[in-house]
Amino acid sequence: MSISASCLSRRKPAIIETKARMDTPILTQYYRIKGEYHGEVLFFRLGDFYEMFAEDAIEISSLLNLTLTSRNGLPMCGIPYHASRGYIARLLKYGKKIAICEQMTDTGKSKGIIERKVVEVITPGTAIDEDYLEGGTSNYLAAVWSGPKFMSFSYIDLSTGAFMATAYPAAGGPECLASELERLQIKELIVQESLVSACGDMYAVIKNRAALVVNRWMDWQFDQERCWRRLSRQFGVPRLRGFGLLEHAPEVIAAGVLLDYIDATAGTLLSHIRGLFLYGSTEFVGIDESSQRNLELIRSLGDGSVKYSLLETLDHSRTAMGRRLIINRLLHPLRSIDKINARLSMVETFYHNQSSLTEIRSSLSKTQDLERLCSRLAMDRAHGKDLAMARNAIGHFLSINQLTSRFELHFESEDAAGIDEAVLTRLADLKGLLERALLEDPSTLLSEGKLIKRGYNADLDRYHLLSEDGRKLLSGYLDEERAATGIPNLKINFNRILGFFFEVTNAQLDKVPDYFIKRQGITTSGRFTTDRLSTLESDINGAHDKIIETERRLFLELRDTAKEHIPDILAAATKIAELDAAASLARAATVNFWVRPVVNDGGAIHVVEGRHPVVEAHLPRREFVPNNTVMGGASPPFVLITGPNMAGKSTYLRQCALFVIMAQMGSFVPATEASIGLVDRIYCRVGAQDNLARGESTFLVEMNETAYILNTASEQSLVIMDEVGRGTGTNDGRAIAQAVCEDILNRIKCRTLFATHYHELSLLDHPCLVNRSMDIEETNGKIVFKRRLRDGASMQSYGIHVARMAGLSDHVLKRAAEIEAALGREQSPAPVKRPPPAAKPREEEGGLLF
Repeated sequence: MSISASCLSRRKPAIIETKARMDTPILTQYYRIKGEYHGEVLFFRLGDFYEMFAEDAIEISSLLNLTLTSRNGLPMCGIPYHASRGYIARLLKYGKKIAICEQMTDTGKSKGIIERKVVEVITPGTAIDEDYLEGGTSNYLAAVWSGPKFMSFSYIDLSTGAFMATAYPAAGGPECLASELERLQIKELIVQESLVSACGDMYAVIKNRAALVVNRWMDWQFDQERCWRRLSRQFGVPRLRGFGLLEHAPEVIAAGVLLDYIDATAGTLLSHIRGLFLYGSTEFVGIDESSQRNLELIRSLGDGSVKYSLLETLDHSRTAMGRRLIINRLLHPLRSIDKINARLSMVETFYHNQSSLTEIRSSLSKTQDLERLCSRLAMDRAHGKDLAMARNAIGHFLSINQLTSRFELHFESEDAAGIDEAVLTRLADLKGLLERALLEDPSTLLSEGKLIKRGYNADLDRYHLLSEDGRKLLSGYLDEERAATGIPNLKINFNRILGFFFEVTNAQLDKVPDYFIKRQGITTSGRFTTDRLSTLESDINGAHDKIIETERRLFLELRDTAKEHIPDILAAATKIAELDAAASLARAATVNFWVRPVVNDGGAIHVVEGRHPVVEAHLPRREFVPNNTVMGGASPPFVLITGPNMAGKSTYLRQCALFVIMAQMGSFVPATEASIGLVDRIYCRVGAQDNLARGESTFLVEMNETAYILNTASEQSLVIMDEVGRGTGTNDGRAIAQAVCEDILNRIKCRTLFATHYHELSLLDHPCLVNRSMDIEETNGKIVFKRRLRDGASMQSYGIHVARMAGLSDHVLKRAAEIEAALGREQSPAPVKRPPPAAKPREEEGGLLF
């Protein structure tokens, strides 16, 4: 975790210590600007380089492997300005914030020191440039505020305009914050100074996230009235009731602080942020931090990559927008049957129309990221290639919209659903304008031309003609003047002093017209100019500069026009994302033979021949052994599972949770038949790991997670617990496991899968409990794991057999079997007799005899 004490509205001067401080005008300017941005790395523009000095130079040269130099004892390092984007991207991954300080006056025209100022602050949570972002993942900046009764949490992806906020009771604040940070993979967080300095539970949640950049703001900056005004200004309304906000709503504070922070860093209007979506505990399925990790939803426990995660199996998206939406839906399963069924119906439509699915996915694969383009348009950062991308993506959208128009599709977003003929016409007009105006492969710079097509602007065409065919224009004008003056040997010549001029021999001077202006006389001839020749000369000489100036002006006009269409472009982007997400899930269902689940509020989970989607995807086809799941409704909601290790208990437990998540996110599921009763929360307490950084042992972590489940689960929850109580002594571990079972059975009454090696628990007699076990086949002392769930309990764990598979030596296995047999007879195993000590060698003359 990187923590900075940032107060962007009122910065304190930095203290920069060096071995020798040079008080030159440039360094004086540098120290003044650095004092205003002491929490950032200052990229100080000097000609063609960004220079860093003092502590910045020492740190950044080490991080980026740059050469560290010094002048008069002052450390220095620099990077070429044209290559800065790659270096900035690397620094953002290190959690650094970069202040870009540019030269504001022309070096050739400025007298004295060049004016410089910071034009942009780039932070991990506010980056919008493609070079700084991963295309298929969101880039979230968040803020958290804690009050006496409530906490509020808000997050935003500045690169797409997604803006969300929620509030929850302060008592459960740390757990809720941990869940949100894990779910959203927040890059940067703004917190109250008091939350960090208090070093309580909230601080522990923040401190243990290594990749999180934390900005500490003074508590007075979290002001309700100030944040209300900032939100009102953003959305252009005096009241925020249209967004579901009352004046004293806690969500206002965290959301307003986010916009304040972006004002201080981006420094531009945020026209693409057009709304604030409020969400609460009833909107999505609750999945706590530990359960998200244990279920490996978007990254594996092994190496933290997407490999072997549920996301890897689900994601067949063709656009960055679609992939981000799939991740969002995977981490936010719904609790509304109507919304779930609308998503499932769209997936089913594509699933049953495979030829159209192939065609749509082909067009989607050519569609660029319109969501992130809108952020660059809104913040006046879009360059030529961005507008070319918009032109092409709009064209693909219009084609995709035509392909899907014959299907009855219900879009979740109001923007996507509201695309009508008027929106399509405006988008088609914008596409046409960009096709007429923009080169196929325009430059990303405004300072070199290469942006606008020929034929779009008459002045620009004339400048190009002047630049490329200046001699031809002069020759044509010369022919005109020869005919007009009757001087057949009239010439146009050039020298550095006079520039272009007409040269007339002495014999023809009497034919020179009045509008010829004499410049110089020599022995054999006279030299003249005309107003038109002067104009042509000026045009020819300045044509290149005028090309650049005119193309820049025309491009900015195009960008402003495109900016006016941001609402339409965002609507198109949202529709593309929903179509791509549905097409992706339809593709996953097709290649993996999944079926549409029936989602209801009946409380039962009934899955026929269910398979673990990730494990099955990495096994040869048909090798995975399917299992049924029946719990809740007319069947007991509590399933106690016994049986040996290696028999497939953990896989079975996790796959049941994944069925529910997939169904409630709007995906088909890997089964022959599936009926899913809605759940409000999912808890997955499996595995064993310690947290030494918090001073917590494996057993303490297990008990923390168990306590959280018992304190927060409801009758509508799904609880998965594996080996509760195994981290301590046999008697107290079994006692804890039984007490947990009884509490769930008698008080919570939720659907539960409880796997254990405490076989005695299978003797519990309760109408809500059913015993099942993993089937095995034992022949001549050898066992074969059938990996199939059967009715009834197992009274053996077959641990010694598993130990043999792991390679324990025969004498250890033999001794373990003896001890097991004695324990089965309730006898204390006789201790093994120690071998007699080896005889000591006796000394003889000449040495030792053995």
